[in-house]
Amino acid sequence: MIKKIFNKKKIIIGIETSFDDTSASVIKGNKVLSNIIKVQKIHNKYNGVIPNIASNMHLKNIYKVVNKAIKNSKIKNKKLINGIAFTCGPGLINSLIIGENFAKSMALSLNIPLFGVNHIQAHILSIFLYKKNNKYPKFPYICLSISGGHTKLFIVKDFFKIKIKGKTLDDSLGDLIDKISNKLGFNYCNGAEKLNKYCKNGRKKYKFPIPKVKKYNFSFSGLKTYLFNFINNKKKEYIKKNINNISKSLHYTIYKILIEKIEKLIKKTKIRTLLICGGVSCNTYIRKKIKKYSKENKIKLFYLKNKKYIRDNGAMIALVGYLKDYYKIYDDFNIKSNSKLKIDNY
Repeated sequence: MIKKIFNKKKIIIGIETSFDDTSASVIKGNKVLSNIIKVQKIHNKYNGVIPNIASNMHLKNIYKVVNKAIKNSKIKNKKLINGIAFTCGPGLINSLIIGENFAKSMALSLNIPLFGVNHIQAHILSIFLYKKNNKYPKFPYICLSISGGHTKLFIVKDFFKIKIKGKTLDDSLGDLIDKISNKLGFNYCNGAEKLNKYCKNGRKKYKFPIPKVKKYNFSFSGLKTYLFNFINNKKKEYIKKNINNISKSLHYTIYKILIEKIEKLIKKTKIRTLLICGGVSCNTYIRKKIKKYSKENKIKLFYLKNKKYIRDNGAMIALVGYLKDYYKIYDDFNIKSNSKLKIDNY
């Protein structure tokens, strides 16, 4: 079925500008011909993303990024491009509008279809980007999407039949990790990676609280407050000496929070295929623990291994654009970006 869907070999450009990285990609079917990501390093000195700066940088970078993606794809003629897909939400509204306007202008000039794409749906379906082993999940499957902007649990019945079952009621998982990393003195650009590395040499010395949240929802604000207080009440020398154990204990607590909801949904639905996606799924400890759980419980686990397709990227946007073209789901030029766009209302 999957091979048949992507056998049309249509060429789609995907543009992603939802947050702080500008990305453009060209795909043919589900095969990536090029994928360019321009990282906005300017935010490092602020220890976080400044929305106005992000949108200005998108405006500065987008032409070069799209042009480079087309050049690297080795398409000989722009007339061979069959459609333009862009992220229309959720995300930072001013950043989204930069991608939207560029995509609309390009689609008009080339007289080709335009596709607005939900950023989270693109993460969920990014697993269908071409892989040599040709292994893809069969519908339905459960999806845990974890990133700096969201933490959500879905049942994916088909490409365009995705139902949300749980979400964070406050902070996202990525935001929690970034805030704790910053509190420990790590830079915004590599704090999460450093925390992950310290985890490898630590042990579960501390017992951090696991929130009691109804149904399949998550909460991370209480854990964040607890960690802030924990760090504030210890001397710097103590934190430095025990950083490995603190990191390991935090990561284990995060895993327990996630797996509790995953396990609950698996038992309820009897669905035994699981996908983890989004930027935080790069975290080696979380991935390793979920992989171990899946193996022990005979769950079919899927995740992307290539970091450039796990993080925000144009390839996943182009992929959903291709699928919208395949199923003849076209958008007109009145489509508007929505910073709080939901999967069930686009």
